[in-house]
Amino acid sequence: MTGTTIEGLKLIKVVDGDTIKVELNGEVESLRLSCLDTEESWPGGSKPVTKAGILASKRAKEYFGTGQDGFPSGEIRVDIKFDTNDPLPECLKKHRGNYGRLLCYVNKNGENYNLKMVKEGWSPYFVKYGRSRSYHSEFLEAEKEAQSKNIAIWDPVTNASGNKRDYKILIPWWHLRESIIQDYRKFGIQRGVQSVRVDYDDIVEAAKTGSSMTVFCDLQGGINKRPGNGALIYAGSIKHRFNLWIPDRESAQAGKILNLIEKRYAGQGRGYVYVSGKASLYPPSERGKPQIELTSVDQLSDLPPGM
Repeated sequence: MTGTTIEGLKLIKVVDGDTIKVELNGEVESLRLSCLDTEESWPGGSKPVTKAGILASKRAKEYFGTGQDGFPSGEIRVDIKFDTNDPLPECLKKHRGNYGRLLCYVNKNGENYNLKMVKEGWSPYFVKYGRSRSYHSEFLEAEKEAQSKNIAIWDPVTNASGNKRDYKILIPWWHLRESIIQDYRKFGIQRGVQSVRVDYDDIVEAAKTGSSMTVFCDLQGGINKRPGNGALIYAGSIKHRFNLWIPDRESAQAGKILNLIEKRYAGQGRGYVYVSGKASLYPPSERGKPQIELTSVDQLSDLPPGM
């Protein structure tokens, strides 16, 4: 696929192995590089710092030609490419992750950095949020090559005597999620299902008018709060607020819903689910967040409507 590209962006900072900052339209934009998930080099997040993460960050700074603080001493230009060929304004809107960062590939001197890092073994082919539309076969081959060479994260010596990630557990789970996203891309979109991340503005508008809809969302976080007699599930993200609300968790139907979410979708379960129901805003004002009230287990499905 020939994705929408922006050429000649000024590099502002290399944050770590999978995140950089560029100047775009006069502002600093953070880029979360698609299909990469290098290990952590900074503490404070939910994942541990590893030696491989520190080395991946160092490799990124060497590659882009910055100092080890991540800042370039001179002007460095890069190109970015999105994973669809939509018009640029649409790409800048829809290709954003849970924290609002742009999701894209970055090229320097015509070379795909994302692919290079997988090929060098600094990241698995990260498909937790969907496979690459543009480079799927290339990423598979790059990961395969790095594994065969037993380099970087694939070499047990790299993180010996320190923190490490268990890719034997993570990668199968990522691919389960990826297969669900593929089904959504093939069947859900054509059936009018809205994605929390991609179609968020449409979901907000539907909530304003009280429309019934089906939303594709991620319940990885499980049950978040149990205020009063209800239960609240955060089914969106910091950037895209969307909640599921169970008004009476003591009811028989609510018990089934809670059991299903915790056993099938939360944690390292399926994560993604199709939720159908009447959308509304809570609180019911222009500042309210879109939500769907759950009163029946039939509102949750592994498949889009009509399948």
